[in-house]
Amino acid sequence: MTTRLFAEVTGPDSGLPPVLLLHSLGLDHTMWRSCLPFLAADRRVIAADLPDHGGSPSAEDGGAELIRLLDDAGAADAHVVGVSLGGNEALALAARAPDRVRSVTAAGSFASLDEPERAAKLVATARRASTLGMSRFADAYVTETLAPRARRSDGPRLREVLAGTPLEAYTAAARRCFATDLRPLLPRIGCPVLLLVGRHDTRTPRSCAERIAAGLANPQIEEIPAAGHLANLDAPQIFAVSVRTFWSALERPAAPDGRAHHRSG
Repeated sequence: MTTRLFAEVTGPDSGLPPVLLLHSLGLDHTMWRSCLPFLAADRRVIAADLPDHGGSPSAEDGGAELIRLLDDAGAADAHVVGVSLGGNEALALAARAPDRVRSVTAAGSFASLDEPERAAKLVATARRASTLGMSRFADAYVTETLAPRARRSDGPRLREVLAGTPLEAYTAAARRCFATDLRPLLPRIGCPVLLLVGRHDTRTPRSCAERIAAGLANPQIEEIPAAGHLANLDAPQIFAVSVRTFWSALERPAAPDGRAHHRSG
């Protein structure tokens, strides 16, 4: 077993629980750059490249590689935050390794796609990327996905990452992403889960978060008003405040009766 995922580690080793950040399809750890000043101010943050993305090679078992990444970072457990594909991976990791995941925040994620939708989505995505080529495909992705402010601040970097992804690697990653079926895993997730939804997200609207929530014991759903599919880019500070408020409630000292304080959903 030689695969090891690439990760960028920032923030102080303050004793607070660390954070594992997981990016969306076709991008890499750099999609978190706008959020990092807010998330890593008081704790270590591990921004990973998922298999076949960025600096990470292919992996037979991506979940096992994420656990190895936590081991390599000396993190007994972590809050896991993911967007789109990264949110799906975060939820799957919480089901697989409950002792390693303190909480999950998943934004713009989905539980599963029906077979006709899955096949149509893959065919349309692969055909468009192949027809346009990855450079023009990246241009279209940035224009169609990001809000105007994020397009100016983060668009050039995201475009460079996506344009540099080989077509075959992107198509293979899309196939794995669209094949996601979290439904049998959701009842096994015992940690707190925050589901974030961009108000203007047409790819994974609120109904997708509600389908995930239906399989969980005590989820919270919050809407990010000024965001679309990539809420961490469209509204990084609002995104970070929602996430940090969620963590703070979980990390607050126990009440006198021995019960932990939690935010209501």
